[in-house]
Amino acid sequence: MTTLDIGAVRDWLGRLPGGSPAGRYADDWDAFAKLDRPVVTLFGSYDTGKSSLLRRLLADAGSEVPGWLTISARHETFEVNDVELGGCVLRDTPGFVVGASDVRAQNNSRRAMAAVGLTDVGIAVLTPQLVTAERDVLRTLFTRGWPAGTMWFVISRFDEAGVDPEYDLDQYRELGARKIRELRELFDLDDGVPVFVVSQDPYQTAGPDTDLGPETWDAFRGWDGMDGLADALTAVSAPPGWRDAAGQRYWTAVLDETVTELRGQLADYTARAREAASGVARREGWEKELDILDQAARAGLDGLVDEVLRRPGEPESDALRAEIQRTLDTWFTKHQDRLERLRQSIRKTRERERARPSWADFTSLVTALETDGQPAADGPGGAAGHVEKVGSMLIGALKVASEAAGSTSGPKTRVVKAAEGLGRHLGTAEAFLPLAVYLTDVVGSRLADRARAGQDRAAAEQREKVAAEVTRRALDTWQPFVDDVRDEIIAETADQVDLDAGLRELVERLQEAVAEGESLLRRG
Repeated sequence: MTTLDIGAVRDWLGRLPGGSPAGRYADDWDAFAKLDRPVVTLFGSYDTGKSSLLRRLLADAGSEVPGWLTISARHETFEVNDVELGGCVLRDTPGFVVGASDVRAQNNSRRAMAAVGLTDVGIAVLTPQLVTAERDVLRTLFTRGWPAGTMWFVISRFDEAGVDPEYDLDQYRELGARKIRELRELFDLDDGVPVFVVSQDPYQTAGPDTDLGPETWDAFRGWDGMDGLADALTAVSAPPGWRDAAGQRYWTAVLDETVTELRGQLADYTARAREAASGVARREGWEKELDILDQAARAGLDGLVDEVLRRPGEPESDALRAEIQRTLDTWFTKHQDRLERLRQSIRKTRERERARPSWADFTSLVTALETDGQPAADGPGGAAGHVEKVGSMLIGALKVASEAAGSTSGPKTRVVKAAEGLGRHLGTAEAFLPLAVYLTDVVGSRLADRARAGQDRAAAEQREKVAAEVTRRALDTWQPFVDDVRDEIIAETADQVDLDAGLRELVERLQEAVAEGESLLRRG
């Protein structure tokens, strides 16, 4: 069996994106390593009888049953807890639930699995049905390097196995021997692996009570198997090799759990990076389309006023004034309609994107960044408690990367005040009409003065100046409409664009961390 390079694992943990959990892992390991008595850990699925087994061991030893130990048919153990029993530290763990979907059950399972790393002896507690869904999980645990004599099995609650020992003790014992054979075959266990068949609370004699003495079960000691288990625990010692093996198991579990968590985070952040990149692409596409519309509008206005002023007729006539008004209104209506179609396209696209599950995940990330979101506080339990912090570490890394990249969004400062009262809150024709009327009055008076003086060349120059002034004023009125759409584009894509660079950087760092962690796992 190869040996894990623990120093390399700790160095790798110290270079994870967002911070280092290595110190916290080391603290847990150091606390365990300093214990001068062997640590024995009970683990297994929910409702295998770990808590009632611990209660029985304590009561038989004349020890006080701690207040946190509760006995019921419900899932009652949520933390890793220690008690002293003879010369051992006996550790109780939450029951793990394979395939659990709720967060509490997932955390309980992770705490239980991680606690098995911080132990000298592991005791897998099973029901008489042995194992079903948890078989692969247990097999993974059993292959993590347990020295001979450090992995035990207890088949508990055997009075519920189907044979009543009070009526047929021989058949009860025969069933127990058969279950031991099945268990050894199931996990390829050799004869040296201790397996105990026990009935810790026959016929639920004690029920949920915890204030009990050993006499409670005196009537069943001839067949309940508890004396053999208690004697084995009393005889436990922890030679130095056991702690070394525990170190290998613990840091292997830390590495495995962290790599698994990082793989999941990498998948999540890759999806979020795609969402951000789509926002960048949307912004670029919409702004390009807006620029084309703006250029088309400006090109359509270029020379348009001068063309009207060159037409025959009296400069000050109502006909000329009406013609200029109609020309400007037609130009404005045509291009403002195009802006409005772009705006509607933006909003429809936004609605479609917001309906996707990926958008909900992305917005949850944005909320976490804005609120410094942290996962729920973890309890005791070794690696699992720390691996839950990986998510908050990555949130911090993303914040730093995004702030370094700089935000491209911000308050809408480009929309000029003229648009507030003129353009955006009026219809297309109504928005432009006051300017057209005002300008045609100026046009008529200025051109008429030049025409009466007979100054043809000067009149032509004045016409060009007036045409340029009308065009400039028309564009000044048009610009807020363009800016308004541009601001909407920026607002609709702000979160995605602002996080794009940071997410790309974080995904790259996660890819590197996962690749290095997987390499350490292969070598170890």
